[in-house]
Amino acid sequence: MDTEVEALPVRRVSARVVALVVGVAVLGLFTLLAFARPPAPDDASALLGGRAPAIQGETIGGGQYDLDDHRGSWVLVNFFATWCAGCVNEHPELVELEAWGQTEGNLDLVAVVFNDDPEQVEEFFATRGGGWPVLNNPEVPFDYRVAQIPETFLVSPAGQIVLHIEGEVAASEIVRLIESGSGS
Repeated sequence: MDTEVEALPVRRVSARVVALVVGVAVLGLFTLLAFARPPAPDDASALLGGRAPAIQGETIGGGQYDLDDHRGSWVLVNFFATWCAGCVNEHPELVELEAWGQTEGNLDLVAVVFNDDPEQVEEFFATRGGGWPVLNNPEVPFDYRVAQIPETFLVSPAGQIVLHIEGEVAASEIVRLIESGSGS
């Protein structure tokens, strides 16, 4: 009988320890779920087909820019930085698109600086060409859910995002899409 009496308290201690561990685990899981951020939707699927988020503000050259002022035209929105190798590589394609847009009259470009020095951006454009507006507004990349650069969005004349490119732009692909009227 002494053996049974001694075994009973050991079982109670074990049950208490297990209950305590389970309680702490449940509390930890509840806390994690209560304060965790929901996963971000895929950038392309979240924005494609929807109205382009606003882009407005002062350009690096000192002017003003508002995406809504370009309704009726295709707009290529490019997120870049001078320190980004892919951005440097794609820049001649953007210069080509700018020239095509001026000739055809149906494509405007706008660039949004991603964590870069405005003076370096001015020097970059002076050296490599390109006359499109460049904004240094740190809120715009968040609105477009930019994850890495270069990243580009094509906005239709109706103001909808019809193309999202992660990586370098190819001018011929953009021209082909616009000329085919896809997404307008």
